[in-house]
Amino acid sequence: MHKVLSSEVFPDQRLPIAGEQVELGADVIPHSHAFFEIAVVVEGQGIHLSAAGETPLQRDSVVVLRPGEWHGYVECEGLVLRNAYLGADVFGMLSGALIPGAKAPYPGDQPPHPTVQHAMRLLEASIDDRWTLTRLASEVNLAPSYLVRLFGRTAGVSPMAYLNRIRAERAAGLLIETDLPIATIGAMVGWHDPSHATRRFQAAFGYSPTHYRTTFRP
Repeated sequence: MHKVLSSEVFPDQRLPIAGEQVELGADVIPHSHAFFEIAVVVEGQGIHLSAAGETPLQRDSVVVLRPGEWHGYVECEGLVLRNAYLGADVFGMLSGALIPGAKAPYPGDQPPHPTVQHAMRLLEASIDDRWTLTRLASEVNLAPSYLVRLFGRTAGVSPMAYLNRIRAERAAGLLIETDLPIATIGAMVGWHDPSHATRRFQAAFGYSPTHYRTTFRP
């Protein structure tokens, strides 16, 4: 399953917002994103596939996806979508601007620290590596404690919590789209101990990997 990374969609990571209109004349294989996506059907029809099942689409249907969720399209007949892509930190940025009296999350109304975006891309691109906070901080030339503070301000979670989240979401897609053994999927996303992989996955979704595959696989 193809993973669409933030770096492929947002040329300027300081402003992680983009949009486009897409015309689908054929099926779109399941894939996942490292960002939010909002898709509005302009015309045509089709079927949207996700972990929630199959959803018929028609004009004015809306699809909302959070980072890491997989989805695809089948039986597309003149399906035209208007897509908006939003970085994972956009809602935190907007909250300070839209809520009266709210404190802006970035002092001086500054954009998210570009080093945090760099760290996210490193984790997304090499999800199966044996990452530690110390190693990640070294890769982006920051002290570990400072990286944790910057990451929390931008993503709302610590670097390692973010890594576990995207690992769980990548594993969920593989469970749905492949017949690979659970231990193999765990290793592919960086959880090399099967028992640890099961615990992490269940903590993220409330289902064991086996139950998740049985419940949500089309």
